Amino acid sequence: MYVSPGVVVGFHGCDRTVFDSVIKNGSSISNSENDYDWLGHGVYFWEGSYKRAFDWAKSSKKIEKPAVIGAFIKLGNCIDLLDSEHLSKVKSAYEILKLEFEALNEPLPENKIKVNGISFVRELDCQVILRLQQLNNELIVQDLGLPDMVNQNKRKVQNSPEFIDSVRGMFPEGSDLYSGAGFRDKNHIQLCIVNPNCIIGYFDPIQHNTWYKKI
Repeated sequence: MYVSPGVVVGFHGCDRTVFDSVIKNGSSISNSENDYDWLGHGVYFWEGSYKRAFDWAKSSKKIEKPAVIGAFIKLGNCIDLLDSEHLSKVKSAYEILKLEFEALNEPLPENKIKVNGISFVRELDCQVILRLQQLNNELIVQDLGLPDMVNQNKRKVQNSPEFIDSVRGMFPEGSDLYSGAGFRDKNHIQLCIVNPNCIIGYFDPIQHNTWYKKI
């Protein structure tokens, strides 16, 4: 894991009602806690891509009026799935989870519903990331000499420098960019924000001025 020194810009696709609640009324974006969320539970953003966030909002059957919320984000202590060291920790968490399910004589969750070879229902990945976060929290509890992670002890754990603030990963999506390509036309980086203090502030992205080039 690494501590990000800089600020990244994220975009969150949503319904206009959510946009108004956050941008106009000062609310926060709710955590996503589905059992198939591939980066675990938290607030999801597309890193640096307004268009991907808006395209997702337009395609969602649950959204009537698509909108996009921008956010300035510090990743803090981040599990970066583009880093080999972090990936090895994720693999170790999987091995532990696998042994635990075997001991219970229960099947592991699976990644399901594949489109162009990519799974969009990532139940296994979700459980692995959550288990990694849990293992990390258990180490913090041990280091702090706490008896548990309840009430004020939970606050102490979440205030530890070792607490996992965010998860970052590259999601391959779409069709081959061209014949024989190793790229796909909807590849993107997603962020899952666990610590709400990572979000410095929200903003309403403005439309670009067509008289000038896009930046």
